Amino acid sequence: MPAFWDAVWLHLTELGLAAGGLLALVGAGEGLRRWGVSAEVTRRVVHAGVGLFVVATPWLFAHPAPVYVLAGGFVLANGVAWWKGWLPGIHAARRESVGTITFPLVLLPALVVGWSLDGGRVWALQVSFLLLALCDPLAAWVGQAVRRPRPYRIGTHTKSVAGSGAFGVAAALLTMTALMWAQAEGMIRWSLAEIVVVSGTVAGGATAAEALGDDGWDNVTIVLAALFALVYADEHPEARTGMGLAMLAGVVFGIVAYQVGSLDRSGAVAGGLLAWSLLAVEGWAWAVPGFTFFVLSSALSRMGASRKATVEARIEKPGARDVGQVLANGGVAWLLLLAYVAYPAAIWYLGFLGAFAAATADTWATELGALSTARPRLLTTGARVPTGTSGAVSLAGTAASVLGAATIALVAWPFLAALALTDNPMMMMLVVTGAGVAGALTDSLLGATVQAQFVDPQTGIETERPPPSNGAAKPVRGWRWLHNDQVNLIGTATGAAVALACFPWL
Repeated sequence: MPAFWDAVWLHLTELGLAAGGLLALVGAGEGLRRWGVSAEVTRRVVHAGVGLFVVATPWLFAHPAPVYVLAGGFVLANGVAWWKGWLPGIHAARRESVGTITFPLVLLPALVVGWSLDGGRVWALQVSFLLLALCDPLAAWVGQAVRRPRPYRIGTHTKSVAGSGAFGVAAALLTMTALMWAQAEGMIRWSLAEIVVVSGTVAGGATAAEALGDDGWDNVTIVLAALFALVYADEHPEARTGMGLAMLAGVVFGIVAYQVGSLDRSGAVAGGLLAWSLLAVEGWAWAVPGFTFFVLSSALSRMGASRKATVEARIEKPGARDVGQVLANGGVAWLLLLAYVAYPAAIWYLGFLGAFAAATADTWATELGALSTARPRLLTTGARVPTGTSGAVSLAGTAASVLGAATIALVAWPFLAALALTDNPMMMMLVVTGAGVAGALTDSLLGATVQAQFVDPQTGIETERPPPSNGAAKPVRGWRWLHNDQVNLIGTATGAAVALACFPWL
């Protein structure tokens, strides 16, 4: 830590000049706004300017410490400005967007991965922010400028085919150009075929990430998708050409899942992106547990559909899973996969298994427990409640929970030796199974206590769904902001945390 502040002190002059330059850029945006330039245009100008500044930071500073200070400072300053409604030049166009906060926010983990952990990755950091700086505003401009943008809905927001297409093409060309530059500078040693394949997959992943992001969160998804793909490709030569096949497999997975009704459009894009990530990294060790969860859980959801009709009235999102549900069940595991790319260690795989074991345990308990003829009991009071009630448990559901978690542990067994995870596979089985059950029980406990529950005004049934006519309806129990997706996310995080905590005993 002293070295960090020493580096800041040594670069104090450059730090002041950089902060002044960024403030001048924001001020220029405000000036343009006052002169009649639209808020959309000024926002894009500032966005591109800040992104290009980030690209230049490795040439301006010899150490990442001053950049951390700048990023942290602008997270706080922009957060206050957004909250107060200041700086209309960058906030007036889309008041709901938190892009001015997420832009410097994503720089913090990107600096860790792309500079602090390994200075040889700086070029990947630069390419990632180059895509964010130029392709994102280009997509927005094209989507509004062309006569027939062909809009499409994805999740709760609208994108356009023209805008997404422009993003993808620009991202591919920029990435290819940047990789050729890095090759010429001696930063990488890739073949032309590898450059072409990786450029296409980075562009595809970043385009999907941009389509999923909304209200400024695409700043995070674009950078992470590009950065981790580039870092992994650079450090695993054997995986470069295979990344294209992994991307194709991810696309096929998303399309098939959408066609069979397991995922909606946003869920299919997120699921395809996750599938690509799992297949591209270390082969089947990461992919098999993820696909096991999805395929078997989807199959179980179709069992006894007529008997589950009454249950669907009580749950928040019946039917095809959306991006929120994909992230709630797979987001923690996804982050641990990214942690493995950034800093390879066997412990991340154990946490990954714990997260998917928890997701599987919870899903199987819900799907198979709903088929039981016995009414479940509320976890906190033991009172009999209708099937499908949040926080309810049953003997059949609990057994299904254990079976689901154990299944994830079992399918991971063949990969343990290659990852050097443990000399005691049976103990690993117990740890992953226990972690999965712990995550599922956490989910049930939150469902019984603090998850928001409402009363359907038409049927009088207690349900997880807020009344459609009143999004601000007061819940009959629980916290209004805590819904099923957040509860599932906490449950999978619990499963991962329990597994990680047990790593020293394996």
